[in-house]
Amino acid sequence: MDRRTFVKISGAVAAQSAVLSVWEAAAQSPPAEPAQSLINPFTQQGQWFKAALHVHTTTSDGDVDVPTRLAQYRAAGYQVVAVTDHWKTNDLSGCSDDQFLCISGMEAHPRTGTGAPTHHFVCLNLPHPFELARDLPAQALIDQVINAGGKVIYAHPYWTAHSLEEMTEVSGYVGIEVFNAVCQLACNKGHNSVHWDQLLNKGRIVAGVATDDVHATGQINLGWTMIKAPSLDTNAVLNAIESGCFYSSCGPIIEDCRIEEGTIRVVTSPVRQISFFFDGAAGGHVVRAGAGQTLTTAQWNFGNRQPKCRWIRVEVVDQDDKYAWTNPMR
Repeated sequence: MDRRTFVKISGAVAAQSAVLSVWEAAAQSPPAEPAQSLINPFTQQGQWFKAALHVHTTTSDGDVDVPTRLAQYRAAGYQVVAVTDHWKTNDLSGCSDDQFLCISGMEAHPRTGTGAPTHHFVCLNLPHPFELARDLPAQALIDQVINAGGKVIYAHPYWTAHSLEEMTEVSGYVGIEVFNAVCQLACNKGHNSVHWDQLLNKGRIVAGVATDDVHATGQINLGWTMIKAPSLDTNAVLNAIESGCFYSSCGPIIEDCRIEEGTIRVVTSPVRQISFFFDGAAGGHVVRAGAGQTLTTAQWNFGNRQPKCRWIRVEVVDQDDKYAWTNPMR
């Protein structure tokens, strides 16, 4: 047998072995992690706080400095702002008061293990100054943030062309951006609900936040997170974020949502469509307003599906095609 024929045959056998290894690994892989419950904010005592959790300034690539950006959000009616410049924290001492909470953070983007574009992590509650090595493996970076008392949110996976493979090669993040306004404005890749549902279906029960990801002043107040917390302080707000005690929006208001005896009910500002999603093939139910009409409430009895229903979430759309999202409930 000549060398060329030997190489071809060897390559074919190696490729076949690799495929078999992949299938064997998949067959032996453990089942999805058991679903964890998040807290339903609509059943909790506390106050609603409007939050911007992904914000840039001239410390990295924003168009205004920190004091100006904070003043813009305060004027827009926000009570919580996390400043998350690329790889850099900011000195926010003296910026908070009893009506306005500033959270020090950073956006970090370590390499993926698959060779896909880098992860983007929004890291909240980091001390200043704080540094992360840019060559850290992604999981080590998340672990370092957590060890420093921070929380991590997985940012805009659609915009960064990430699949479930990239999103599940790391763990420890408490949420995913279900909506990112700048990604939507730039290339219509701001909605990440499919990515979110894929995580949920694999047992990664994480919350979904909406953000501006503001870089320029005109991008303010296009996506926000409505946090329910007992008080306006860092610990209370971070605990609410980690436990999913909030809903997210780029327009509509969700006034109430709860599950009772196999029925989920939601009350909203006027909208044109209310959708209920749960895990599983073709899982869900949609209620649409009639022509020229709006909805302010809807319900769905999922009782006979409950054995398969590990989570349910609600998504509403108003007449201006603005969305709002509850976190997954059980």
